[in-house]
Amino acid sequence: MSQASTMLRTMVDTGNGSLRSLRESNRERLLGLLQENGVLHRAELARRAGVSRTTVSTIVADLLDEGIVVEVGDDTDRYAAVDDVERKGSRPRTGLSLNPKAGAVIGLDFSADAVVGVVADLGHEVLAEESHDLGAELPWENRLDVGVDLAKTLLARADMPWSRVVGVGLGVPGPVDQRTGEVGASSRSLPWAGAHAASDLSRRLNVPVSMDNTAHLGALAEIAWGVAQGCRNVIYVKISSGLSAGLVVDGRVFGGAIGATGALGHMPVDLDGPVCPCGSRGCLELYAAVPALVAQLQGMSRDLTIGHILSMVDDGHRAARRVLADAAGTLGRVLAGVCNLLNPELVVIGGDLAAAGEHYLAPLESTLLDHALPIVADQLRVVPGQLGDRAGALGAVACVLREATPLRSTSTT
Repeated sequence: MSQASTMLRTMVDTGNGSLRSLRESNRERLLGLLQENGVLHRAELARRAGVSRTTVSTIVADLLDEGIVVEVGDDTDRYAAVDDVERKGSRPRTGLSLNPKAGAVIGLDFSADAVVGVVADLGHEVLAEESHDLGAELPWENRLDVGVDLAKTLLARADMPWSRVVGVGLGVPGPVDQRTGEVGASSRSLPWAGAHAASDLSRRLNVPVSMDNTAHLGALAEIAWGVAQGCRNVIYVKISSGLSAGLVVDGRVFGGAIGATGALGHMPVDLDGPVCPCGSRGCLELYAAVPALVAQLQGMSRDLTIGHILSMVDDGHRAARRVLADAAGTLGRVLAGVCNLLNPELVVIGGDLAAAGEHYLAPLESTLLDHALPIVADQLRVVPGQLGDRAGALGAVACVLREATPLRSTSTT
């Protein structure tokens, strides 16, 4: 385990190991909020933690003295320490952040045909990022080779030593059995089916690895960096070669019994429909995922891609607009049922169709709202994601920051 990881996970005086004081508990709560959210002001910390501003001020003063937390000026470089001007009386409103120098996190997100990597500090600032294309049939071991090389490249670019890496977050295209660490798939022929990806990567890098489905991670990313900031009940829908969802309930990803929630693409929409690779008939992704759209318009171009289709839609191509609207309507009807169950405040559309615009979002939203219960639909918004292809990798960083034990000093008084 790296020096930074050890510091983040074990710098705590446990006393007799059985009880913690209220002060220690509040301290841990504040640090956890900063880990999850990056920069927060004192008043917002008090509100989210459910403690008084006086309590926040007392704990924050200690954290500042210990160098664990830094003040961040709203109108200055996000991670610059408060300068002498502030201390001389011209003090702007300041936020608080974990000291970014305390460590860094790597996020790697694997899709069917690419891997995206980011390195971020503990204050949520992205220091380096890059992506590499992957062959669709590339074996999992070779995919990990690319991911390891990418992680090393990004750390070097960020001028970050391995000793400061707190952990690695890993996004995978299939559902993850959190009991065993095994990655599932709709077909056993897919490269990641049955892989124990987190343990494999941890052995190669010698750092802790947290892993989840890429749609779960996309939801975390949009809450931490994107359009869902401040929201606590969110459905994030990733539309690409497949179709999956990240369900955030009361601020936490809902993983179900073993962590395998979100297989939205395998909701049945036509029991007499075509056979899906999962073995069922008429699954949603056969009608609403990217390959379904491409297949319906394939006769127009041998090498048609989703990018071509979206350009055709922008140019007013009737058939392309019809195919896109039909797919949006089918997805909207299924999402209406999901929203009736979970009552989210926000549905975020991510993946390849996040940039599809109103020709996709308008029919999706209208169909969803028409089929959802009025009490659910009245406060519901449908919006495109803001983070694009980076969402899964950023969410992998957020996953590490959420799971890590809050940073604490060896002395709490």
